[in-house]
Amino acid sequence: MSNGIFEVRFKSNRPDSGGGLVVIKDGSVNGGDANYLYQGNVPTESGKFSGQFKVSMWKPGNTNVTGHDNYTLDATGEINYESGTISLTGTVVGDSRMRVELAGNRIISAV
Repeated sequence: MSNGIFEVRFKSNRPDSGGGLVVIKDGSVNGGDANYLYQGNVPTESGKFSGQFKVSMWKPGNTNVTGHDNYTLDATGEINYESGTISLTGTVVGDSRMRVELAGNRIISAV
């Protein structure tokens, strides 16, 4: 099953962290939290991946863990659909000093 709703937790190399939900369906990743949206792509089969993820503010009111309101994360990671886990690390395009780590677990299969 390559589809699911995942709870994700993330942190940066700043003293900040956060969490949200992402829906992975047929390789597309769409999710968000109270102030930011996340979009990108992952493989439809379990394994390692690399790619870019767009993070966009949709509602003001909270600071992003990177200090940037809108950015692209250049990331590498691994997804395991059988165990329902995803992890990645990446840097902000245009600010390579800023690193983000993400870990997530599938809550339920997506329909």
